[in-house]
Amino acid sequence: MPYAPTVTQYLTEDPMPRVEVAFTSLDPATARIEAIYRQSEGREYKVRGGIDFAVSGATARLDFEVPFGADVTYRAQMLNSLGESLGYTDASTPVSVPVPDMWVHNPLDPSTGVKVAFRDSAARELSRPVNADVYFPQMRRVAVVLGGERQGLRGVNLDVVVDTIEDADKFSALVGGYSTRTVPVLCFRMGAFDRVRLPRPLFAAVTDPREIDLTYALGGETIAYSLTGDEAAPPTPALVVPLLTRADVNAYYATRAALNSGNLTRFDLNRRYGIAGYSNA
Repeated sequence: MPYAPTVTQYLTEDPMPRVEVAFTSLDPATARIEAIYRQSEGREYKVRGGIDFAVSGATARLDFEVPFGADVTYRAQMLNSLGESLGYTDASTPVSVPVPDMWVHNPLDPSTGVKVAFRDSAARELSRPVNADVYFPQMRRVAVVLGGERQGLRGVNLDVVVDTIEDADKFSALVGGYSTRTVPVLCFRMGAFDRVRLPRPLFAAVTDPREIDLTYALGGETIAYSLTGDEAAPPTPALVVPLLTRADVNAYYATRAALNSGNLTRFDLNRRYGIAGYSNA
Protein backbone atom coordinates (compact mmCIF):
# COMPACT_ATOMS: atom_id res chain seq x y z
CA MET A 1 0.00 0.00 0.00
CA PRO A 2 1.38 3.50 -0.79
CA TYR A 3 1.24 6.68 1.31
CA ALA A 4 4.67 6.23 2.89
CA PRO A 5 5.64 9.17 5.12
CA THR A 6 8.53 11.56 4.63
CA VAL A 7 10.98 11.74 7.53
CA THR A 8 12.84 15.01 8.11
CA GLN A 9 15.67 15.31 10.62
CA TYR A 10 15.97 18.31 12.93
CA LEU A 11 19.37 18.13 14.62
CA THR A 12 19.17 21.43 16.51
CA GLU A 13 18.95 21.63 20.30
CA ASP A 14 15.64 23.51 20.52
CA PRO A 15 14.82 21.66 22.69
CA MET A 16 16.70 18.57 21.41
CA PRO A 17 17.28 16.57 18.20
CA ARG A 18 14.17 14.93 16.70
CA VAL A 19 12.55 13.92 13.42
CA GLU A 20 9.31 14.94 11.79
CA VAL A 21 7.16 12.18 10.32
CA ALA A 22 4.89 13.73 7.68
CA PHE A 23 2.11 11.93 5.81
CA THR A 24 1.32 14.28 2.92
CA SER A 25 -1.21 11.88 1.41
CA LEU A 26 -3.40 9.14 2.84
CA ASP A 27 -6.14 6.83 1.62
CA PRO A 28 -9.03 9.18 0.69
CA ALA A 29 -11.33 7.36 3.12
CA THR A 30 -9.02 7.97 6.10
CA ALA A 31 -10.72 9.76 8.98
CA ARG A 32 -8.41 8.80 11.83
CA ILE A 33 -4.95 7.43 12.45
CA GLU A 34 -4.90 4.51 14.88
CA ALA A 35 -1.18 5.02 15.54
CA ILE A 36 2.09 6.02 13.93
CA TYR A 37 4.68 3.29 14.44
CA ARG A 38 8.47 3.48 14.60
CA GLN A 39 10.47 0.32 13.82
CA SER A 40 14.14 -0.04 14.69
CA GLU A 41 16.51 -2.86 15.65
CA GLY A 42 13.73 -5.45 15.60
CA ARG A 43 11.40 -3.53 17.92
CA GLU A 44 8.29 -1.47 17.23
CA TYR A 45 7.05 1.51 19.24
CA LYS A 46 4.02 3.75 18.90
CA VAL A 47 5.20 7.32 18.34
CA ARG A 48 4.34 9.52 21.30
CA GLY A 49 1.54 11.92 20.46
CA GLY A 50 0.67 9.94 17.33
CA ILE A 51 -2.15 7.88 18.83
CA ASP A 52 -5.82 7.81 17.74
CA PHE A 53 -6.30 11.24 16.20
CA ALA A 54 -8.46 12.71 13.44
CA VAL A 55 -6.92 13.60 10.08
CA SER A 56 -8.01 15.30 6.91
CA GLY A 57 -5.73 14.50 4.01
CA ALA A 58 -2.34 15.05 5.65
CA THR A 59 -0.73 14.99 9.07
CA ALA A 60 2.66 15.20 10.77
CA ARG A 61 4.14 14.42 14.18
CA LEU A 62 7.50 15.05 15.84
CA ASP A 63 9.32 12.07 17.32
CA PHE A 64 11.57 13.08 20.22
CA GLU A 65 12.34 9.46 21.09
CA VAL A 66 13.97 8.52 17.79
CA PRO A 67 17.25 6.70 18.52
CA PHE A 68 20.57 7.97 17.26
CA GLY A 69 22.80 5.89 15.02
CA ALA A 70 20.20 3.22 14.20
CA ASP A 71 18.12 2.71 11.06
CA VAL A 72 14.50 3.62 11.70
CA THR A 73 11.34 3.47 9.58
CA TYR A 74 7.82 4.76 10.17
CA ARG A 75 4.35 3.72 9.08
CA ALA A 76 0.77 4.35 10.22
CA GLN A 77 -2.49 2.44 10.40
CA MET A 78 -5.39 4.26 8.75
CA LEU A 79 -9.02 4.05 9.89
CA ASN A 80 -12.21 5.14 8.16
CA SER A 81 -15.06 7.09 9.78
CA LEU A 82 -16.52 3.85 11.17
CA GLY A 83 -13.24 2.95 12.87
CA GLU A 84 -12.53 0.16 10.38
CA SER A 85 -8.94 -0.45 9.33
CA LEU A 86 -7.86 0.68 5.88
CA GLY A 87 -4.50 -1.00 6.36
CA TYR A 88 -1.04 0.35 6.95
CA THR A 89 0.80 2.88 4.88
CA ASP A 90 4.05 1.80 3.32
CA ALA A 91 7.08 2.22 5.54
CA SER A 92 9.24 5.28 5.11
CA THR A 93 12.70 5.12 3.64
CA PRO A 94 15.12 4.11 6.46
CA VAL A 95 16.94 7.00 8.11
CA SER A 96 19.71 7.12 10.71
CA VAL A 97 20.02 10.21 12.91
CA PRO A 98 23.77 11.03 13.22
CA VAL A 99 23.72 12.85 16.56
CA PRO A 100 27.02 12.15 18.39
CA ASP A 101 25.80 13.36 21.78
CA MET A 102 23.70 11.54 24.34
CA TRP A 103 20.38 13.02 25.43
CA VAL A 104 18.14 12.15 28.37
CA HIS A 105 14.59 13.44 28.90
CA ASN A 106 11.34 12.65 30.63
CA PRO A 107 9.12 11.13 27.90
CA LEU A 108 6.08 13.11 29.02
CA ASP A 109 7.76 16.45 28.28
CA PRO A 110 10.22 16.83 25.37
CA SER A 111 11.28 20.26 26.62
CA THR A 112 13.15 18.56 29.50
CA GLY A 113 15.95 17.19 27.30
CA VAL A 114 19.47 17.38 28.75
CA LYS A 115 22.72 16.62 26.93
CA VAL A 116 24.87 14.30 29.07
CA ALA A 117 27.78 11.89 28.78
CA PHE A 118 28.16 8.42 30.24
CA ARG A 119 30.84 7.99 32.88
CA ASP A 120 33.38 5.20 32.47
CA SER A 121 31.45 3.15 35.03
CA ALA A 122 28.22 3.10 32.99
CA ALA A 123 26.78 0.05 31.23
CA ARG A 124 29.79 -2.17 31.93
CA GLU A 125 27.71 -5.05 33.26
CA LEU A 126 24.22 -5.86 31.98
CA SER A 127 21.76 -8.23 33.65
CA ARG A 128 18.52 -9.54 32.14
CA PRO A 129 17.37 -12.20 34.62
CA VAL A 130 14.68 -14.81 34.09
CA ASN A 131 11.80 -14.50 36.53
CA ALA A 132 12.05 -18.04 37.91
CA ASP A 133 12.04 -19.99 41.17
CA VAL A 134 14.34 -22.97 41.58
CA TYR A 135 13.19 -25.80 43.89
CA PHE A 136 15.02 -28.89 45.16
CA PRO A 137 12.30 -31.43 46.04
CA GLN A 138 13.11 -34.42 48.15
CA MET A 139 14.02 -37.58 46.23
CA ARG A 140 15.08 -35.49 43.23
CA ARG A 141 18.74 -35.16 42.29
CA VAL A 142 18.30 -32.07 40.15
CA ALA A 143 16.34 -28.88 40.58
CA VAL A 144 12.84 -28.12 39.32
CA VAL A 145 12.39 -24.69 37.78
CA LEU A 146 9.11 -22.78 37.84
CA GLY A 147 9.44 -19.57 35.95
CA GLY A 148 8.30 -17.13 33.36
CA GLU A 149 9.96 -15.08 30.67
CA ARG A 150 13.29 -13.36 30.64
CA GLN A 151 13.03 -9.79 31.86
CA GLY A 152 14.54 -6.56 30.59
CA LEU A 153 17.61 -4.93 32.06
CA ARG A 154 17.77 -4.92 35.83
CA GLY A 155 19.95 -2.74 38.03
CA VAL A 156 22.00 -1.31 35.17
CA ASN A 157 24.55 1.38 35.97
CA LEU A 158 23.63 4.55 34.06
CA ASP A 159 26.07 7.03 35.63
CA VAL A 160 26.25 10.30 33.70
CA VAL A 161 27.97 13.68 33.92
CA VAL A 162 26.87 17.20 32.92
CA ASP A 163 29.07 20.24 32.32
CA THR A 164 26.95 23.15 33.53
CA ILE A 165 24.88 24.02 36.59
CA GLU A 166 21.95 24.80 34.29
CA ASP A 167 22.05 21.25 32.93
CA ALA A 168 22.47 19.85 36.44
CA ASP A 169 19.33 21.66 37.57
CA LYS A 170 17.42 20.34 34.55
CA PHE A 171 18.65 16.80 35.12
CA SER A 172 17.72 16.87 38.80
CA ALA A 173 14.17 17.89 37.83
CA LEU A 174 13.64 15.02 35.36
CA VAL A 175 11.94 12.82 37.97
CA GLY A 176 10.12 15.66 39.74
CA GLY A 177 10.82 18.34 42.31
CA TYR A 178 9.37 20.22 45.25
CA SER A 179 6.58 21.70 43.15
CA THR A 180 6.34 19.22 40.25
CA ARG A 181 5.26 15.61 39.89
CA THR A 182 6.01 13.20 37.09
CA VAL A 183 6.77 9.56 36.42
CA PRO A 184 10.35 8.43 37.27
CA VAL A 185 10.91 6.88 33.83
CA LEU A 186 13.60 8.45 31.65
CA CYS A 187 14.39 8.08 27.96
CA PHE A 188 18.11 7.57 27.28
CA ARG A 189 19.20 8.19 23.68
CA MET A 190 22.84 7.24 23.38
CA GLY A 191 25.06 9.04 20.89
CA ALA A 192 25.27 7.57 17.41
CA PHE A 193 28.84 6.38 17.98
CA ASP A 194 28.57 5.32 21.65
CA ARG A 195 29.85 1.75 22.05
CA VAL A 196 27.34 0.49 24.62
CA ARG A 197 25.12 -2.58 24.35
CA LEU A 198 21.93 -0.90 25.47
CA PRO A 199 18.57 -0.70 23.68
CA ARG A 200 18.14 2.40 21.51
CA PRO A 201 16.27 4.15 22.97
CA LEU A 202 16.41 2.88 26.54
CA PHE A 203 13.50 3.60 28.89
CA ALA A 204 14.59 3.12 32.47
CA ALA A 205 12.95 3.54 35.87
CA VAL A 206 15.29 5.78 37.85
CA THR A 207 14.04 6.34 41.39
CA ASP A 208 17.14 7.66 43.17
CA PRO A 209 19.38 9.89 41.02
CA ARG A 210 22.28 10.77 43.33
CA GLU A 211 24.16 13.98 42.63
CA ILE A 212 27.96 13.90 42.98
CA ASP A 213 30.02 17.08 43.06
CA LEU A 214 33.09 16.81 40.81
CA THR A 215 34.29 20.41 40.48
CA TYR A 216 31.56 22.65 41.95
CA ALA A 217 33.28 23.05 45.33
CA LEU A 218 36.41 24.14 43.47
CA GLY A 219 34.56 26.79 41.46
CA GLY A 220 33.67 24.59 38.47
CA GLU A 221 30.34 23.37 37.15
CA THR A 222 30.86 19.67 36.48
CA ILE A 223 28.27 17.51 38.23
CA ALA A 224 27.91 13.73 38.03
CA TYR A 225 24.88 11.56 38.75
CA SER A 226 24.96 8.05 40.11
CA LEU A 227 22.04 6.22 38.52
CA THR A 228 20.81 2.65 38.80
CA GLY A 229 17.89 1.83 36.55
CA ASP A 230 15.59 -1.00 35.55
CA GLU A 231 14.37 -1.21 31.97
CA ALA A 232 10.74 -0.12 31.97
CA ALA A 233 7.83 0.37 29.62
CA PRO A 234 7.52 4.02 28.60
CA PRO A 235 4.48 5.99 29.78
CA THR A 236 1.49 5.53 27.51
CA PRO A 237 2.36 7.15 24.17
CA ALA A 238 -0.96 9.00 24.15
CA LEU A 239 0.45 11.35 26.81
CA VAL A 240 2.83 14.19 25.93
CA VAL A 241 3.19 17.89 26.69
CA PRO A 242 2.82 19.67 23.31
CA LEU A 243 5.52 22.17 22.38
CA LEU A 244 3.37 24.14 19.91
CA THR A 245 0.11 25.31 21.47
CA ARG A 246 -2.89 27.42 20.48
CA ALA A 247 -1.56 30.10 22.83
CA ASP A 248 1.66 30.25 20.78
CA VAL A 249 -0.34 30.67 17.55
CA ASN A 250 -2.52 33.41 19.04
CA ALA A 251 0.53 35.26 20.40
CA TYR A 252 2.45 35.07 17.11
CA TYR A 253 -0.33 36.07 14.70
CA ALA A 254 -1.93 39.42 15.52
CA THR A 255 -4.98 38.81 13.34
CA ARG A 256 -6.87 36.01 11.64
CA ALA A 257 -5.88 37.52 8.30
CA ALA A 258 -2.18 37.25 9.20
CA LEU A 259 -2.66 33.63 10.23
CA ASN A 260 -4.45 32.75 7.00
CA SER A 261 -1.92 34.53 4.79
CA GLY A 262 0.98 32.71 6.42
CA ASN A 263 -0.60 29.25 6.33
CA LEU A 264 -2.45 27.88 3.34
CA THR A 265 -3.76 24.86 5.27
CA ARG A 266 -4.13 23.63 8.83
CA PHE A 267 -1.40 21.14 8.00
CA ASP A 268 0.95 24.08 7.38
CA LEU A 269 -0.08 25.73 10.65
CA ASN A 270 0.48 22.56 12.66
CA ARG A 271 4.08 22.45 11.36
CA ARG A 272 5.02 25.98 12.51
CA TYR A 273 7.47 24.50 15.02
CA GLY A 274 9.54 27.67 15.03
CA ILE A 275 6.89 29.58 17.01
CA ALA A 276 6.65 26.96 19.78
CA GLY A 277 6.95 28.73 23.14
CA TYR A 278 6.20 32.14 21.60
CA SER A 279 3.42 32.78 24.14
CA ASN A 280 6.07 32.67 26.91
CA ALA A 281 8.49 35.03 25.15
